[in-house]
Amino acid sequence: MRELLRILQPSRHQWRWMLAGIGLGVAVIAANTALMAVSGWFIASMAVAGVAKVSFNFFFPSAAIRLLAILRTVGRYVERLVTHEAAFRILADLRSWLFRRLIPLAPAGLERYASGDLSGRLRADIDSLESLYLRIIAPICSGLASILLAGLFISWFSATAALVLLALLLVAGLVLPLWMLRLAKQPGQQSVELAAALRNQVSQGLQGAEELLLLGASEHQAAEVERLSAELIKRQVSLGRLAGLSGAGLVSLAGLALVLVALVLIPEVSQQQVSGPQLVMLLLFTAAVFEGVGPLSHALQLLPATIQSVERIRELADAPPALPESEIFIQPEGYRIELQGVSCSYGGGPAVLEQFCLTLAEGERVAVVGVSGSGKSTLVELLLRFRNYQGSITIGGVELRDCATDELNRLLVALPQAPHLFNATIRDNILLGRTLSDQQLSELVEDCGLDAWIATLPLGLDTPVGETGSSVSGGEARRIALARTLVTDAPVVLLDEPTEGLDGATEQLVVQRLHKRLAGRSVLVVTHRPTVLALAQRVVRIG
Repeated sequence: MRELLRILQPSRHQWRWMLAGIGLGVAVIAANTALMAVSGWFIASMAVAGVAKVSFNFFFPSAAIRLLAILRTVGRYVERLVTHEAAFRILADLRSWLFRRLIPLAPAGLERYASGDLSGRLRADIDSLESLYLRIIAPICSGLASILLAGLFISWFSATAALVLLALLLVAGLVLPLWMLRLAKQPGQQSVELAAALRNQVSQGLQGAEELLLLGASEHQAAEVERLSAELIKRQVSLGRLAGLSGAGLVSLAGLALVLVALVLIPEVSQQQVSGPQLVMLLLFTAAVFEGVGPLSHALQLLPATIQSVERIRELADAPPALPESEIFIQPEGYRIELQGVSCSYGGGPAVLEQFCLTLAEGERVAVVGVSGSGKSTLVELLLRFRNYQGSITIGGVELRDCATDELNRLLVALPQAPHLFNATIRDNILLGRTLSDQQLSELVEDCGLDAWIATLPLGLDTPVGETGSSVSGGEARRIALARTLVTDAPVVLLDEPTEGLDGATEQLVVQRLHKRLAGRSVLVVTHRPTVLALAQRVVRIG
């Protein structure tokens, strides 16, 4: 339970909504039980008054019944609004919190997770926490409060009946739910794991559909999806059976409570300790109050799956970043970059870079060349603080890990080896929320060699690029990403294969225009194409 409350820490400022939802839940249960009790007492009192031929003021109880009926209906509606509002606010806070925790982990800290698993944790596991407040915390709090209030109310008329009712309410509200929790623990946890595996399998199958079809492995993939789906359904059926068993147990306990309370109160009626109308009132109250404890069993049944989702989210959120930041940040003086004895490896494997040294003076342009796998792209990732390293990397005289992230983002801008295009327009992919005038954007598009191609598009810059840039060619996607990189005026520009996928004529044009646009800025360009070397003042070979 501590972990469940801990996961709610990002939403602790929503406590007013949460308390309001619980309070309204208790009020609705109270209104419903009071309606049943007052209705029974009213009908019985009218019958007794008719037999005894005495006057009876029915205006007050009839008005109370109407008021309680209105309160129950309106209260249930408002309670649904408030509890769902609280749940949605909690989910929004949790999504933002988890995304902020993921940013420092990218890319090295997330490489061990499949994309389907990551999206599942960020979406499905977070969404499943809707149950945490809406179907677990709120019902448990409302149910326990209802048990306490029910005992206090009935003890006003009969202490013995109160003890009997409290005992059976505790069995229905605690013993039965805890038993269901024990039975539901294994299938609940397994259902979360199987759902995650199924999402991952389907996601990978869709991403690799072409290869699966070409290699004749699509049937095997479909069989694995079907197997996981069947296993998931089996666990869900088990949970459904437990829910039915819990419901049957609750109804049985409610009936038993009705019988036992009646057996306790009937002698008290004969001794005139309790009147006949009060007997009817208390029996209907007993039957109605079990509505308040009914959700407790379902709440605890959901607990194992929710705990499993919380553990999956916590595992991801608590993962250490590849390069931990220093607690004390130092302001760089300038933007001269120096690498001294830098080594880096992937997951404890062989070193990709070993004792590498490089200096990039302010305003200098350096090209890094080397065979595939020699560590050229790794060099760019190190400068972006995406990976840990041994040795020393300084910018403006400050060790890279001691430089604040915001300051580093101001100094450096990069075109990675595999840039991502969002499912948006060309304009949106270039700007990413930043602002440029039409003239500035037009010049940028021209410098990146996009102007001729965009002129052929009916929608121009407002043309969608599709999911991960599926509607554009590799060269076009590369130039869009290059334009995105050059939107900012950061003094240091890192370019990893900026002309990959371009034909010779377009490549030469882009290099010429980049030469002018990057004037006065430090440039580190990673390439294996001779034409790009014209951007550099000197060339450094790795490997």
